[in-house]
Amino acid sequence: MRTFETLLLIVNLGLLIICTLWPSRHPLRLRAAAAGITALLSMIQMVAEGFRWQMIPVYAVSLLLGLSALVLILNKHKRSRQPRSGLRFGIRWLRTCVTVLLLVMYTGVSVAIPSLLPVFAFATPSGPHGVGTTSLILVDERRDEPHTEDPSDHRRLALQIWYPASIEERPHDKRADYIEHLPIILEGLEQAISIPPFLMSQLRYVQTHAYREAEVALDQERYPVLLFSHGLTGFRNQNTFQVEDLASRGYIVVGIDHPYDAAAVVFPDHTAMLKLDNLSGFEAYEAKNRLWVEDIKFVLDYLERVSPAEEDHFLSGRMDMDKVGMFGHSFGGATAAQMLMEDPRIKASLNMDGALYGQPIPEEGFDRPYMQMNADKSIDYENFVKSLDEAIEASGSNREEYEAFWAEMTSRRNHAASGDSAYSIVLAKADHMSFTDFYLFSPLLALNSTSPRQLHHSVNEVTAAFFDQYVKGEDGISIERTIDSLHGITAEQR
Repeated sequence: MRTFETLLLIVNLGLLIICTLWPSRHPLRLRAAAAGITALLSMIQMVAEGFRWQMIPVYAVSLLLGLSALVLILNKHKRSRQPRSGLRFGIRWLRTCVTVLLLVMYTGVSVAIPSLLPVFAFATPSGPHGVGTTSLILVDERRDEPHTEDPSDHRRLALQIWYPASIEERPHDKRADYIEHLPIILEGLEQAISIPPFLMSQLRYVQTHAYREAEVALDQERYPVLLFSHGLTGFRNQNTFQVEDLASRGYIVVGIDHPYDAAAVVFPDHTAMLKLDNLSGFEAYEAKNRLWVEDIKFVLDYLERVSPAEEDHFLSGRMDMDKVGMFGHSFGGATAAQMLMEDPRIKASLNMDGALYGQPIPEEGFDRPYMQMNADKSIDYENFVKSLDEAIEASGSNREEYEAFWAEMTSRRNHAASGDSAYSIVLAKADHMSFTDFYLFSPLLALNSTSPRQLHHSVNEVTAAFFDQYVKGEDGISIERTIDSLHGITAEQR
């Protein structure tokens, strides 16, 4: 809970206890004053931090106390027959017990709802730089949009760029929103994860550490570039914990929304909502993987065009296009692997828990540095078997097809880990979504997983070590030592 939310809850609980359990000669004045105090604090909290429905039980106290004061006013001149002293004591004792029980229930509900659906805060980026961010839209005139029937509709991409920035004395209100166009993104996510948008409406108050349109840091002339690709049904901000940390460490990070495969992509004239495909197997996803690879190449071409210092772009002269890497989650991780295999501009790729869709991986692995991050649950065959019946029912495929998929997925992963500069690591008590911000949305989502903040720290440390060594080209980096220093993460033996 946020600062004013916590303060309001504590004050309201104290006022309720005083008004209901503490004897007073002037109960009307006490309750009227208490109602005024909690109403004032509620308004202060809403102005300072914003209203959210999860706090309704807390806000309701001012109404409750106001109504109780009104009841006292209405009954002020009424006389009631007093029961005998013994009966009066029993009634008073019962009333006290019921009141205490209701107070305990109220406290539990008031704490549980906003805590289980929190306005969380991202960990402070660990690097020496501030973080700036900006968004833009690119149109690829050479390609048609395959998801629409309009022949004049060209492929468009939405990008968000995070970069090392000078943020001294930046006003607080210039902080970037966590998710632009949040209601529309939540509507798209509902298709994928079946969570009603109103349950996640508090995300509009989540603060990032990035500042909109901040000046690029002057600590060095050019910064290396990393491309980020989300997973199917994801969105470009889904790994904010990671992209902001990388930017603070001296990388320009370009996040890419893949329209119609992302939860939603908002363009000035329309919104590309998620279109779920009932695809299964490696061959079925080859065309989609090729589309994403072409998206990345187009973005790389654009960055190369605006990179020279004489170009009119805020990053012109600031990007080191000889030092480019890529990372992604799930299908985005598979795209990063494909880019490593076919585009020499990518010096190193990191794949977070992505099955290696696309062209088969050579048996000898990649000829450039590659890292595969695996959730232990994602590569556990027993866990795979447990989920088979549900997957078969949902997809219509049979058990033999899923077994063949598992065998091919394992073979590709093993081939990818065979390269001279390849790493395959496993994170304990993690699953597919552990590599994203998702488990920060509610502690209920991560009940059987490692603390998301602990896992994010491990992911950030290993990611930085990998790219520092193979993209920045820094000496003295030991990825093995970094892995050994972290809890719950191990390197698979080749």
